[in-house]
Amino acid sequence: MTPRERAEMFALRFRGQANHLAFQFGAPLYLVGSYVHADTPGDIDIRCLIECQDLELWFGRDCDGAGVDWTPGSFARCREELKQSRRLTRRWKPGDVTRHRIDFQFQTCLLSDVDGEPIQDDRPRIRLDAVPLDMLRAGRGDP
Repeated sequence: MTPRERAEMFALRFRGQANHLAFQFGAPLYLVGSYVHADTPGDIDIRCLIECQDLELWFGRDCDGAGVDWTPGSFARCREELKQSRRLTRRWKPGDVTRHRIDFQFQTCLLSDVDGEPIQDDRPRIRLDAVPLDMLRAGRGDP
C-alpha cells in the first residue's frame, strides 16, 4: 500500500470523528505531514485550519504561544491541542487503523471568499471531514 492509499484509508475511517471536530471548532480538518507522503511516518498530523478571528473567539487574544511569557489563551489553546491529541490517540488504538500517535493542532489560515478553501502552500494534504464549508461559516452574516 502506498503512503497516499494508507492516508486515504485513514481519512475514510476517520471521517465521522472529523465531522464532529469540524463542527465543534467551526473549521475544516486536514491530514498533513509524513502520514500522507512517507513510507514510515512518525505520527499522524491533524490540523484544524481556522481563521485567526475564530481562534481568538475560542482562546482569546495572543493565544499563539509565541514569546517568553505565555498568556492564559496560549495555555488554553495548548491544553485543548494536548487533550484532543490524547483522546484521539486513545480512540484510534493500535490494530484499528494505525499504531501512530495523533498530533492535533490548530493552524491559523485565511479562507478563500470564493470557495471557502484554505489559502495555503502546496504541501500535500487530505481533507478529513465532509462538512460543506458554507455550513462551517454559520453565524457569519446570513443565517
